[in-house]
Amino acid sequence: MKKCLALILVVVVSVGVSSSVSAHSGRLDKNGGHNCSAKSKQKGLCTGYHYHNKRK
Repeated sequence: MKKCLALILVVVVSVGVSSSVSAHSGRLDKNGGHNCSAKSKQKGLCTGYHYHNKRK
């Protein structure tokens, strides 16, 4: 029973983590962000300028 619950937990966590990450292309500027390409906007990956790293 414990193995079954552990397996279910691993599957749920894996799906949750993988669905919250969406990668897209684009280099970062000195502020750690960039403007989205037209192709990324069409795919719904982003809408404009955004950051990937925390600003300091």
